[in-house]
Amino acid sequence: MNFSDDFPITMERETGMPEFVPPVAVAFGLYPVLDGKKTQEAGHDIYKDVEFVKIAVPGDRNSLYFQPAEKSHKARFPKAYAAFKERASQPNEGMPIEQWAAINRSLAINLKTLHIHTVEALAAVHDGHVDRIGSNGRQLREKAIAWLADAKEGAATQKLATEKQALQDQIQALQAQMLELQNQLGKPQPQTQPTVSGHIDPTSSVEADVAAAARRPRRAN
Repeated sequence: MNFSDDFPITMERETGMPEFVPPVAVAFGLYPVLDGKKTQEAGHDIYKDVEFVKIAVPGDRNSLYFQPAEKSHKARFPKAYAAFKERASQPNEGMPIEQWAAINRSLAINLKTLHIHTVEALAAVHDGHVDRIGSNGRQLREKAIAWLADAKEGAATQKLATEKQALQDQIQALQAQMLELQNQLGKPQPQTQPTVSGHIDPTSSVEADVAAAARRPRRAN
């Protein structure tokens, strides 16, 4: 039975469980179930889609739990149920184990038979199940933990670099604006020069008085 396409797998710790309890692989999906009544009425097999839940402990081949989903399952694993309802584009949340360059394809297939579909699931394998992976199970788990830590650190470094560049761009833009403002304030403002003319402006009261005085007849001494 293949769950990879119809059952989006999510690593999730059961609601209410303490931090030391490892997460499990959980998936909700639609599974065809024979409808006995409609089959009898129609005279041929008729199936109906029913919501099922799949729960498995990474590293434990015999831990598979698969049955119709009940309200209690949805409450215990709300993240996985939301992924099913929203139909996430990536069925397996995390780095697919077959795409991890640290292992070959045959090992990836073996890990998937143990319900280990992602690197995150491998890193979360409990001590009680890690030896079931094989003689190098603990080494593989440590390698997965280290790989995830490096990836997280790299993502954080990239985020800081992006934020730093954005801040530098903002500072440069503000500096350019301040320089432009200083240039505008430092430019001499144009002043209106008085018009030079050979005629006295009659609109000026002082000039009008001088002109009037010049026109008055002079008294003889």
